[in-house]
Amino acid sequence: MPYQRYTSLPLDGLTEVDPISLEHGRQNNGSAQPWYWDIETGLINNASHRRTRQQALNNSEQRFATLFHLSPHMVLLVRIEDGLISEANHWFESLLGWPLNQAIGRTTIELGIWPDPRQRKQFIKNIRSKNASVSMEVCLQGRDGQLHDGILSAQKVELEGEAYLVSTFLDTRKSKEVEQALIDSQERLDLALDSAQLGTWDWHIPSDRLYGSARAAQLHGLPAEPFNESFEAFFDGVPEAERDNMRDTYRTLREGPAGSYQLTYRVPGENDTSRYIESRARLYRDAEGLPLRMAGTLLDITEQVEREQRLSASEDKFAKAFHSSPDAITISELATGNYLEVNDGFSRLTGYSSAEVIGRSPYELGIWGHSSQRQALLDEIKEKGRIRNREILGRSRRGALLNLEISIEPITLNDTPCLLLTARDISQLKAAQAQASHLAYHDPLTNLANRSLLLERLNHQTELLEHHDLRGALLFLDLDHFKHINDSLGHPVGDSVLKIITARLEASVRSEDTVARLGGDEFVVLLTGLKGSLQAVTLNVLRTADTLRELLAEPMFLDGQRLQVTPSIGIALLPDHGITATDLLKRADIALYRAKDCGRNTSQLFDFSMQAAASERMNMESALRTALARNEFSLHFQPQVDARENRIVGAEALLRWQHPQLGAQSPADFIKILEDSGLILEVGAWILDEACRSFGKLLREGLIDPQAFSLCVNISPRQFRQSDFVEQVKRSLLHHDLPCSMLKLEVTEGIVIQNLEDTIAKMQALIALGVSFAMDDFGTGYSSLTHLKRLPVDTLKIDQSFVRDAINAPNDAEIIRAIVAMARSLKIKVVAEGVEQAAQLQFLQSIGCHLYQGYLHSRPVPLAQFRKLLQH
Repeated sequence: MPYQRYTSLPLDGLTEVDPISLEHGRQNNGSAQPWYWDIETGLINNASHRRTRQQALNNSEQRFATLFHLSPHMVLLVRIEDGLISEANHWFESLLGWPLNQAIGRTTIELGIWPDPRQRKQFIKNIRSKNASVSMEVCLQGRDGQLHDGILSAQKVELEGEAYLVSTFLDTRKSKEVEQALIDSQERLDLALDSAQLGTWDWHIPSDRLYGSARAAQLHGLPAEPFNESFEAFFDGVPEAERDNMRDTYRTLREGPAGSYQLTYRVPGENDTSRYIESRARLYRDAEGLPLRMAGTLLDITEQVEREQRLSASEDKFAKAFHSSPDAITISELATGNYLEVNDGFSRLTGYSSAEVIGRSPYELGIWGHSSQRQALLDEIKEKGRIRNREILGRSRRGALLNLEISIEPITLNDTPCLLLTARDISQLKAAQAQASHLAYHDPLTNLANRSLLLERLNHQTELLEHHDLRGALLFLDLDHFKHINDSLGHPVGDSVLKIITARLEASVRSEDTVARLGGDEFVVLLTGLKGSLQAVTLNVLRTADTLRELLAEPMFLDGQRLQVTPSIGIALLPDHGITATDLLKRADIALYRAKDCGRNTSQLFDFSMQAAASERMNMESALRTALARNEFSLHFQPQVDARENRIVGAEALLRWQHPQLGAQSPADFIKILEDSGLILEVGAWILDEACRSFGKLLREGLIDPQAFSLCVNISPRQFRQSDFVEQVKRSLLHHDLPCSMLKLEVTEGIVIQNLEDTIAKMQALIALGVSFAMDDFGTGYSSLTHLKRLPVDTLKIDQSFVRDAINAPNDAEIIRAIVAMARSLKIKVVAEGVEQAAQLQFLQSIGCHLYQGYLHSRPVPLAQFRKLLQH
């Protein structure tokens, strides 16, 4: 309905009053009220200036209409006489689902807005008992049955002689969920801090407001309850001399380059004693680099300080702490290196008893991994004063090398300069890191170079050969009909065949050549340093290829069966057929396809006239473009499950193509063409948007918990490198009302090949929104530990090739153990793919991997079937 002139309700019994213009009012506490609560704050214009008043009234009505529709909350105008809705803004329709043309002229009872009639009665009772505006927490029901908790406020007004209620509704559901989550998180944090006897504080510098935990307040002599006042008030109980020192420290931290500090100060204790508090804090700056907040912990270290002060007279107390430490601790003379004291942790680490080492030096015992280590450490202590968390090599009594992390502090005992050394064994961690690093560059099944290492060596060779007038050759091998072996005899036999092929290839090339496995049954041999003319090198390489074919085709016997495997080989010469790794691999691949087209078990040298493979590729690319235009693509979703509760906690979106004539097409046959042709940009954008749309719908249906569910979408490197990729993700999430925290993007090492810094910047921008990242294909030749350490991923996905044979192949099981151990050390979650058997899941859970996906729970299914999985 159009907005009408309105007057304030008379307060003095007069039947007529002048119109009013609305002004923005304030509550008694000084905070701003919404406009629709403050109708009675209007200023009555002078009746003698009626024309001016009329103009003011028109302006007021325009403001009323504007504010009514632009209000960020639901606003409702109800006629008191019959309860009919006279007007509502668009938030009414958005929140409750009732179109305005169906709501206006009906009552809230007719619309079924009140799920609890008692709340409506109480609200009406409050309105009748008060002349001022009223507010009440209520629950309203939308047209679709969804309940909305919030605060309903109302104010009586008079419009054209009739009494109305102007009501507003503030939806508090999300804020309550966030508040409860924060409360739960804080309670868990408080429990951990209480266990450690740590106090915490957080100072917001611009407002000078400092929050301190109950323990922090107690350490400062304040009541043992949470503190929320000014910075200075928090330190009222600290002596002035200590406070001056603290101010200097904080000022230095704020103005200097350092980002953290550690400070010890005194506070008054009982009976005129002092307690010593250790404060550790970190400074956080805003986007402009200005200090924003400082947060830290407080720990009562009085006993530690007093123990150090009374060391010579308190040997019993010192020995208790010294010997109970799980780390190795030693005290040695600075001048001679002779041990004065060692703890039980030292004996466990080295195998030496205390009696065997006291009075002797590490040199006599041979504990140092290298003889020059101690002098280098002494030089550093002299320069820096101490050593913290340094990795060195040590040696046990049995002569085994130990990877140690040590810290050294100079101390004085009985006027004798000494060194206090703490050491812990990190050998297992280093071994896990080394194994993960090896996995990043080697094929786990054959231990051959993987694609990453091959590309590095190939790039190096192209540069080297160019400067030395030499040639090289790239032989791309594919085992003919190898899939038949896997299908008929099983993957264990297929893996054994691949290992035999590997041994034959390595035995047939020189040490300076490279044999790599790219995955599946694809191998590459890189021959380098070939001398001679193009014709001579070509003949030599072709002879080598024929030799390899004959050697690989020799029969092999496995499990009492005679097997014979033949290879097809495609050859590219460098630099004649390309000077980049990408071009050479592509052209060797084209030659390989020609070899297969020629009947397999043959070798083909690349020629620039070869167009068969390119033609086939173009046909496939054309079909894919048509598929995109005709909506032949669809998404299936495979559940990700937490085995501890057998609960679905996520889903991976997987692309499917139903060709109208050829039927369902394997993703393995067209994904690479999508990537190489650039179609992945359009298809990838569609996948992301369709996945967000699908799960936005499930979210609105209440089938998933946005706080405990991840929608995983694979992102190709080419798609990720788009300049507007971050905006694409934001648009899809916003358009389908999907919380950013639900989206997890799965990436491979390919995203960092061109520009690592740009990749990290985009990932950080998305992480700032709440989006998270998983590293896919880890250990299969696409995941570098170096990159993993820099990329902000929170999840590793163990490839199904490891999981498949983990219960039968010790090597695969060890690989998985190494990945899980490394992930645990880096605080990264792990998801196992391709879990098909209960025994596989049992093994994964035994080593701490509880998240998985695979046929054991469900195949990838369309959205309708995935909905049923959630419902059951």
